[in-house]
Amino acid sequence: MRSAQRFAKEHPFLFAILATVVWILVMGVAAAIAAWALHTPMADPLPQSLGMLAATACLLGVMGRWGWLRAAGIPRLGTWRLWLVTVGLAVYVVIAYQMAFFRGIALDISSLWASGGAQSILMRQAVVGVAEETLFRGFQLFVLVRAWGDSRRGLLAAVAVPALIFGLTHAPQVLAGNPMDDTLMTMLNCTVSGLWWGALVLMGGSIWPAVLLHAVSNASFQITALGLCGYNATVTEFVAATAAELPLVIGGLWLVLRKVPGFDPDPRSRAGRKSIGFCMEERRDASDALAVRYSLAE
Repeated sequence: MRSAQRFAKEHPFLFAILATVVWILVMGVAAAIAAWALHTPMADPLPQSLGMLAATACLLGVMGRWGWLRAAGIPRLGTWRLWLVTVGLAVYVVIAYQMAFFRGIALDISSLWASGGAQSILMRQAVVGVAEETLFRGFQLFVLVRAWGDSRRGLLAAVAVPALIFGLTHAPQVLAGNPMDDTLMTMLNCTVSGLWWGALVLMGGSIWPAVLLHAVSNASFQITALGLCGYNATVTEFVAATAAELPLVIGGLWLVLRKVPGFDPDPRSRAGRKSIGFCMEERRDASDALAVRYSLAE
């Protein structure tokens, strides 16, 4: 275990890549087992969701064993101010996606309790949000900030790398029959979303706002498209939706850079106690701690 943690510290980028590959492999094996047990195709939503949950449970087990859960923002819910900001961002993204893809607010809220298909999408995207944000904005972001968080350039890289890996994991969609241009635009959109979700997690110290935003943005689009027979998003619509998120990326990264106070070597200090963002602690053999802190105001 210590050798793995040392590898994560010394080679964080490679470690993040390997962790993603292992997570995908575990998810695939677990989905295959679930499909066999349920006598359903592996591509069905239920085996896929069960595979995601199994892979995420394994990841959380490793993080718990290493003492990384709290520092990575897993058990933290965040302050009411953070959630107020999150709700505002969710409303903005839903409206932006509706205007970009459907040229107006076409989402029928009543379908959430009247349509079995809409409920299935909502449940599926809740699982996707929890699983993917635990990996990308929880585990990976923690590993990278832990290694690179002593400089502004390092913090930007720590936010950008999980977003890029997140986008690249959608490349196999082309193998499932998606057109190449749709796949490329999905990858770009996911990367851009990942940038400002990462900034939000870094500032707020909790992955759960990103989980909500991830699930809501995906579900609102898919539920609306479900009610439109034969709907296929165009490249122009993807570009419009992605462009609407760029101000959030710029604002999020600017806040990250603006709030950097440098290192607080004593996590028990008053400044440390008042901060509510990430508390990145690296425990070496002598159990010395080094904390990087951000706050959204308490």
